[in-house]
Amino acid sequence: MSILLPLYIYPSAGAWNPLYTAAAEHPDISFTVIINPCSGPCRGSRPDQVYLNEIPKLKSFGNIRTLGYVATNYTSKAIDDVLADVNAWADWPKVFNNTKLKTDGVFFDETPSVYDLAAYRYLEKASRAVKNGTRFRDRFVVHNPGFLAPSIISDKQLLQHSYINLTDITVVFEETFDKFLLRENFDALQHSKVRRSKLAIILHSLPDLSKRVLDYVVEQVQEGAEWLFLTDVKVKDEYYHTFSPIFEDVVRSVDGGAE
Repeated sequence: MSILLPLYIYPSAGAWNPLYTAAAEHPDISFTVIINPCSGPCRGSRPDQVYLNEIPKLKSFGNIRTLGYVATNYTSKAIDDVLADVNAWADWPKVFNNTKLKTDGVFFDETPSVYDLAAYRYLEKASRAVKNGTRFRDRFVVHNPGFLAPSIISDKQLLQHSYINLTDITVVFEETFDKFLLRENFDALQHSKVRRSKLAIILHSLPDLSKRVLDYVVEQVQEGAEWLFLTDVKVKDEYYHTFSPIFEDVVRSVDGGAE
């Protein structure tokens, strides 16, 4: 089991320490971390120096992969702007003269969920910019449509009628915990036609759960996806801007409930 972590937390002194502690104490867990200093790579400007100081520290952990954030606005953003964002992430090591700023891939946010040929070609071009060459260490691509309807997830022709074959991971569900529990969503996610290793589930607004119940929730998410992120933060637009009180327990649950 692995964790897909939207690290949209400003790296003030000590702010990222929960991640460092978790990565050190749970070396068997893979953390794929999304870096997002300016709703993207700060193209046309310089990121705050604290980012340039802190991001290289992530590279001291062998179980942390870093992805640069790029929004596509559901493919309404000009493809040239998307490619410019990808290029900006790729250029960070050279521009800021630090090889430890080299990211391992790109997290494309706000991607479409319903298949469309023009959108497929758009995303194919964006993904190729990451996959081709050696500008990204792992050439890793993640799409986040946020939600794939049960009818899509259950479609036997899903691979032919989706963008999943363009990605290493697709976030098939980013929603509240309550919506995850709805029968149509829960059943579809647990019986997806795609192998778990290519799927991620992100749940926010979790209620107050005991560690035992949290272990059970993680087990249920595992039935549908290899990658997960859970938080009990309930304030819109703040879900990923802080480490929630349950972060450490979530990591332990992912690591087999280890105490």
